Amino acid sequence: MGYCVANRIRQLMAQKGLLQKFVANAAGFSNQQFSDMLNGRKIIRVEYLPQIAQALGVEIADLFPSEPLNR
Repeated sequence: MGYCVANRIRQLMAQKGLLQKFVANAAGFSNQQFSDMLNGRKIIRVEYLPQIAQALGVEIADLFPSEPLNR
């Protein structure tokens, strides 16, 4: 889940033209903590999703990819 969510967060940041450090700060994380989450070094915990969504100006559901994974 975390990797797909991280990719979706990156995609949303790019679409909105938001810098990682801006989103990190708005969500209450240091830039390093947020970087670690986006790069798989730290788990994106479910309790972080509301603050990340708010920082991005989206709904929590928007943090999940709309395309199913091929297995």
